[in-house]
Amino acid sequence: MGAVKWTLFFWCICFKVIQIEASSWTITVPSIVNGLSGSCVVIPCSYNYPDPGKNLNKFTGIWRTTGEVIYHTDTSQINKEYIKRTQLVGDLTQKNCSLKIDELKQSDEGPFDFRIEIEGYEKYSYIKNKVSIRMISALYPTVSVKEEVVESQTVSATCSVSHSCPPSPPDFTWSHSGEKQLQSRQLSDGQWEATSTLTFQPTKADHNKPLRCTVTYKGGLQRVKDSSVLKVKYAPVNVKVNYKSRVEEGEAMQLNCSSEAYPPSSYQWHNATGARLHQGESFKLPNVSRHTGSVFCTAINTEGQTKSSPVEFNVLFAPEIKTHSCSSEGDMVKCVCIVESRPSSSVRFGLSDKVLPSTKIDTHGYVSIGTLQAQSGSSEFVQCLAKNDLGSVNLTVPLSVNGKKQNTYIFIAIGAAAALVMFVITMGAVKKCRGRSGDTSDTSAMKAQETVEVSQYPSTKSSQMDNYNAHCSDICSNDPIYGNVETVFDDAIYTNI
Repeated sequence: MGAVKWTLFFWCICFKVIQIEASSWTITVPSIVNGLSGSCVVIPCSYNYPDPGKNLNKFTGIWRTTGEVIYHTDTSQINKEYIKRTQLVGDLTQKNCSLKIDELKQSDEGPFDFRIEIEGYEKYSYIKNKVSIRMISALYPTVSVKEEVVESQTVSATCSVSHSCPPSPPDFTWSHSGEKQLQSRQLSDGQWEATSTLTFQPTKADHNKPLRCTVTYKGGLQRVKDSSVLKVKYAPVNVKVNYKSRVEEGEAMQLNCSSEAYPPSSYQWHNATGARLHQGESFKLPNVSRHTGSVFCTAINTEGQTKSSPVEFNVLFAPEIKTHSCSSEGDMVKCVCIVESRPSSSVRFGLSDKVLPSTKIDTHGYVSIGTLQAQSGSSEFVQCLAKNDLGSVNLTVPLSVNGKKQNTYIFIAIGAAAALVMFVITMGAVKKCRGRSGDTSDTSAMKAQETVEVSQYPSTKSSQMDNYNAHCSDICSNDPIYGNVETVFDDAIYTNI
């Protein structure tokens, strides 16, 4: 082989060796990574070197910027601006040279490069592979959840955000309680994505409300993001009937049923026995009375149905006197007047051209019971007067004489008869003393006079009051409302005569 050929062969060999060696000192780093001021950033880094053909035990990694050291195993060589702020998070023996910078500042933009020193082998600076940090504002998370859900069924929602500090990922806070899980995955160019998954069971209280996810980055900066509002399907609740505290008897009444539900409710109306009366949100009763029975509405949707409470109507009406009865004893009169009305009535009595208030009034629902005890005077009739805001009514009844007064009349008559008998006996004895002869006509005249005087006391029992008592007894006995009202006309009081 000639000299020229040997020279060319030698240079080819050297060139290949240098090429192989040079290509073996490689590094993989991004040219730019995003960083959040006040947070931390990790510059991902992996390197390679030619195979030395022997075991290597000691590696020293150095990061620099414009000739200043920002990381070194010997902290005395680190620029004071970076002391305790930089950390090699990669394992150099595994060819991982990743660097973490804490409490990132606006001045930490770089560019940075890496140098490796291998004891007993080689040293190499990757000055052509520089990486810079781009300062960004905090990123807002992305919240995802199914828009329409069903009450009490398990639902999952996710909140995701990208970041550049995998050792200290953002912290997630949800507006709703539930089970939380955190996941992380690496993106390109030194970025990572953290995802929080919330598993929960929605309630009707969540309907038309968003889920809120709050992300807190290392350093304390926060970002908040709401999901779209939830549409929670739930059966009707708070079903109630609305209507106007005031309606008068004979008026029409408009009823409206309302509820909370999703999907919205349809409505049915029923009476107390469950019979269906109407379908629709509104129901009109054309002519209400005090006897109108209770009704309720039922709200229905795809998730179920719920009934309202029964509606008891507060129908107003003018007074009606159901019972009025009076009796007297001596110069005292006792009256009872029972009145139905709503609102309750005032009850008074007319006696001897005077209007007297009730001695006592008992009210039970829309029944008022007025009682009077007063001197009767010369009155033969008593009026019951009842009045409320809607009207007034009065009823006149005769004043009856009860058994005790009748006894008085009987005792007077018996006394008078006894006096006459004694008078006759006395007169007879006197005449006998004067002589047995006498005019029998005197005796006949005396008996005639006795008969006249006794007949002057009339019977104390009135047929008119008997008829009234019978009428009152029929009314009171047939109405359960008055079952506890004392009957003032009782034939039993005459049984001891």
